[in-house]
Amino acid sequence: MRGVALICSALFLIAASAAAQPRLKRDDNPAPAAAPATKAAAPAKGRHARRGRAARQEAAEQKPVDTRPRLKRDDNPASVPAATPTAQQQPRARRRGHAAGKARGGAEQPAAAAAASSIKATMRDVSLCAQTKQVDAAIEGCTRVIDDPKQKPKARAGAYYNRGNALQQKGEADRAIADFDEAIKLEPKNANAYNNRGTARNEKGDADGAMEDFNAAIKHNARYASAYFNRANVLAGKGDSAGALKDYDTAIRYNRRNVNAYIARGALLLASGATAKARGDMKAAAALDRKNAYTALWHDIAERRAKQKGVLISAKATKGLDMKAWPAPVVQLFTGEIKQDAVLAAADNADATLKQAHTCEANFYGGEYALVSGAREDAVKLFETAAKECPHGFLEGIAANAELKGLGSKLGAN
Repeated sequence: MRGVALICSALFLIAASAAAQPRLKRDDNPAPAAAPATKAAAPAKGRHARRGRAARQEAAEQKPVDTRPRLKRDDNPASVPAATPTAQQQPRARRRGHAAGKARGGAEQPAAAAAASSIKATMRDVSLCAQTKQVDAAIEGCTRVIDDPKQKPKARAGAYYNRGNALQQKGEADRAIADFDEAIKLEPKNANAYNNRGTARNEKGDADGAMEDFNAAIKHNARYASAYFNRANVLAGKGDSAGALKDYDTAIRYNRRNVNAYIARGALLLASGATAKARGDMKAAAALDRKNAYTALWHDIAERRAKQKGVLISAKATKGLDMKAWPAPVVQLFTGEIKQDAVLAAADNADATLKQAHTCEANFYGGEYALVSGAREDAVKLFETAAKECPHGFLEGIAANAELKGLGSKLGAN
């Protein structure tokens, strides 16, 4: 049993280390996966290794997950600090009883047989559950931990939380919320679970429920930068710019490297006419993440709104950016290489979710480009379209409403 405790403790420290990694660009930013702590816990070679390669190949062939930067929330993987002991780690008394049972009847007793057939989470399941690179694999690993009756409440809570994150990443908000509910039942003071349930609720349009969750997260962790950031997004969506700016300020105070918060705060400042402050925020965001096309876009917009030379004034300015993936067409609009109709055409996608997201961004950033180009009427039309059609909670939809308000054409909150 001492060996089991050492393995569990080591795994807890590894997973906890992964949870501490900053997650500034996306809610599904990969974190180091928990690894087996000792040779006894390491996956066996041969058949298991082949099985692992097959799983990785299958994951690579699956439908790609939406990987665009989503400037809305910051999620952290939870530790899953336990796993069922291997056969070699089972208590001696249990092994002796098992052997005696076979000696007496040549077969196990019914109860023992039932126990043997029950789901047992392995160290590999624990490791998969604590990583975020392979979403389906994480769901599978977490499910085995959850279904294993021998797991302790803390491990089950972590597994529910991680599976909820994975499900939310796949766009299954209802199932994600159900998992966060279970995580909170097991750990009522889990600020992360409240925070992430709040983002799922907000995406479904339940702004009031989201506010309750973010308030609870902050109650249990008064320095929780992500919760302040997420609550600010809800307030901004409700049209409460003053309240949102205050929460963005707090989020940045507790996390000076929060790219999302700088951009979101800068977008509201820009729409309100505080151009100088907005330039500062967008410049800070770009300095923190120079290879992010979205930070480059916002930096360019802020500079042009201040009547300065844009940072994307030529194609050479895109050096270091991924110009083969979205939002490359939007960037090309600002470099002068293509027109708005070409951006909208590029937003088309066989995946309905991606098409909606890309079209939302094409309309919003098209509106910003029209505004800096002096085409105010075109800007208003594009902002109106973005405000109506952007997925709920998207920064671009929130910012479109803020811009319309600043232009004297207020629309309902996104």
